[in-house]
Amino acid sequence: MKSSRLFFLLILFIINCFILVWLIQDRSHASGLTATTCNSDEFREQFLPPSLYKELSETSDFGHPFAELLTTTMLDGHFHPETVSTNTAPYLKYKREEFLLLKKCYEMIWSDLEYFPVADTAVFFENSWLTPRSYGGERRHEGTDIFASRNISNYYPIISITDGIIEQKGWLPLGGYRIGIRSESGAFFYYAHLASYEPDLTVGDTVSAGDILGFMGNTGYGEEGTVGKFPVHLHLGIYIPTLYTDEMSVNPYHILDILRKNTRKYTYS
Repeated sequence: MKSSRLFFLLILFIINCFILVWLIQDRSHASGLTATTCNSDEFREQFLPPSLYKELSETSDFGHPFAELLTTTMLDGHFHPETVSTNTAPYLKYKREEFLLLKKCYEMIWSDLEYFPVADTAVFFENSWLTPRSYGGERRHEGTDIFASRNISNYYPIISITDGIIEQKGWLPLGGYRIGIRSESGAFFYYAHLASYEPDLTVGDTVSAGDILGFMGNTGYGEEGTVGKFPVHLHLGIYIPTLYTDEMSVNPYHILDILRKNTRKYTYS
């Protein structure tokens, strides 16, 4: 009788140990998520291979919201994911507010994307995120430069990646002639070094994804009208407001790599 009781207590102890280990693992699953995660360097990198983006999009068609899937996938993959993750339960159970805050940041960036920003496939770009720059003082490159195969100014149409509202338009010493579009979900898309604008565009106007904003150029790095200090290209920047910053830049490179298949074609001469 005594041995039976001891056996029962041993089994109960083992079960409790398994439960405790499971609870610790379950909670630790979400332990790295904080309110500042969306300000981290890992988040700002926005690493997402096109093949995984396609898989996420297909999975979201079966009732899983895309932004929620993306957030879980990024967290489970430590922001360099290789597979889709659907288990939101630990995050919603232990870090609900932090998870929803991060999800909102991903929604701002990814929800409104439609087109590649240059209406031509004969372009190239590299991941130059945070590489050193010296004009105007030591700084880091917070965007992606898209170069045309033909170094001709005022030839390649620049189009809006998203629907949105024009918030900025005009000259900047660094960006030359630039235009900034605020998308419906809250991200700010910055198109710089334009040669010219599409006629009649003004601050406050609504634009649709695919609308021509202007033409690729090489303006900037000087007083208004300065041209020719670098090859013809588009500098694209993407910014979002966060809990701790008014506008924080994120890396456009992986987003552009995904959008390449959605290049809009125009007939022009």
